[in-house]
Amino acid sequence: MPYYDDDFPTDIRPYPGPIPGIAAVLSVILPGLGQVYAGRLLAGGLWFLATAAGYSLVLLPGFLFHVLCTWSAYHSAKNWERY
Repeated sequence: MPYYDDDFPTDIRPYPGPIPGIAAVLSVILPGLGQVYAGRLLAGGLWFLATAAGYSLVLLPGFLFHVLCTWSAYHSAKNWERY
């Protein structure tokens, strides 16, 4: 007969999910990396390509894509699917 302690939580998860702040910082360092950290590989690749294309055209579109990419990474990690 197993022993169960009522004071010990039984719903401990080994991985609580990505931290939104870390996802945003990673995305600032390299566009799309925050999405990859949050588990969205395709979105990370697309954000990287869009930001690189924006920077290659003119500085302003690249900067706007970079800001949107960082915002998207933060919200991807914040709204991460929990099991």
